[in-house]
Amino acid sequence: AEQHFRKAVELKSDNAEAWMGLAASYDELGRFDFADRAYAQLLKVAGRKPQIVNNMGYSQLLRGNKKRARALLLEAKAGMADQTVVNANLALLDKG
Repeated sequence: AEQHFRKAVELKSDNAEAWMGLAASYDELGRFDFADRAYAQLLKVAGRKPQIVNNMGYSQLLRGNKKRARALLLEAKAGMADQTVVNANLALLDKG
């Protein structure tokens, strides 16, 4: 998946969906340094949208940065109409 998304952003650098997928792929691979770069590009391309902030919060959760994860997830929750995913991420955070 990472290679697919990387190719997509190389072809069209303003493709927000591809940046989101690339960041999430790096999170899954544990390459948080690359994930941070992809999230930074995504914020430049798409702005600070709740879904993006939710994913950034989940990224912090994967790293064990609970305080930062909670802050980002609560920020995302405040801006989301459908809070199902962010609530699930907050539940994971509370479990851990």
